[in-house]
Amino acid sequence: MRKDDKVDYRIMIIEDDRAVRRILAGIIENYDLGEVIAEAEDGDEAEKKLISLNPDIALIDLLLPKKDGIEVIKKVRARGLDTYFIMISQVEAQNMISKAYEAGIEFFIHKPVNATETVSVLSKVGEMIRLKRALEMIKETVSGTLNENGNKKEVRRTEKLDYILAELGILGDAGSEDIKVLIENYDVVKKNTANLQELYTFLKDYYEKAGIKKSSDIKAIEMRIRRAINKAMDNVALMGLEDYHGEQFMRYAPVLFDFKEVKKQMDFLRKKTQEGGKINMRKFLEGLAFLSKA
Repeated sequence: MRKDDKVDYRIMIIEDDRAVRRILAGIIENYDLGEVIAEAEDGDEAEKKLISLNPDIALIDLLLPKKDGIEVIKKVRARGLDTYFIMISQVEAQNMISKAYEAGIEFFIHKPVNATETVSVLSKVGEMIRLKRALEMIKETVSGTLNENGNKKEVRRTEKLDYILAELGILGDAGSEDIKVLIENYDVVKKNTANLQELYTFLKDYYEKAGIKKSSDIKAIEMRIRRAINKAMDNVALMGLEDYHGEQFMRYAPVLFDFKEVKKQMDFLRKKTQEGGKINMRKFLEGLAFLSKA
C-alpha cells in the first residue's frame, strides 16, 4: 500500500510488557515507519493473529508467556507466512541468538529499547521488503522464459547465493565455485553423501560428467573448499571485531560456523592467541543452504 509514494508497512508488536509495546508503537508512529495493525502479549495470541493478519513486519519478544518467540516463528513459518521478524530481547547467549536466526528472524533489537536502534533496524527491514518486491516484479516479467526453461527456482537461489558469498568475501575464490555446485544441488548432495570424502567424490563425478575443465582431483577439491571457508571465517571474524552486534556478523557467525571457533579466530586476529578457529565444513554448507533458500 502506498501513501504519497511511501510504502506503508503493516507492523505487529508481540511483547508481554505493555510499556515496551507503547514505546515501540510510539517510535513507529513518530518516525512514520509504518502502521501498527495489531499487538499481542503472549505466544498463543501472537500465533493466531500472525496467521490471520499476515503483517509485513513483526517485532517479537524472545521470552513470551505460553510460547516463546522462536517457537511462534517456527509455527507460522510452517504455515507459509512470509512476515519479516525482528526479535526483541536482552538475552546475550549466543546459542539462543543462533536459534533465533535459524528460525527466521532478520535482526535483533536489544532491550532496553531505544529509538535510534529501532528506527535503524526497521528502516533496513523496510529496504529489504522494497528490494524483494522489486525483484518479484522483475521475475514476474521474465517468468514465462524461466518457466519454459524450468530454471526459475535455480536462478533465484543462485542470485541469493552469489550475494551471500560476496558478503563473505569469497565470491571470486576458486573454492566458491565448488561450494556453489554443492548448494545448487544440495538436496541430492545431502541425500547421497554420508561424509566429506563422498562429498568431494560427488564434485569429481559432477565435473567429469559435465565436461567441465576444472581439476577434479579429490585432494585439490578439498583444498579449494577449505581455503574458501577458512577465508569466509576470517572475514566474519573481522566483521565481529568491527561490530560485534552488527547484523552481518550476527547472521553469519552462528549459522555458518561454531560460534566459539569464530571467537577463537577473533582472538587470533587480535594476536591474543597463537591458534585460530577451526571450520566445520558440514555446518558451513548446511547453514549456507539454509540462508540461500529462495
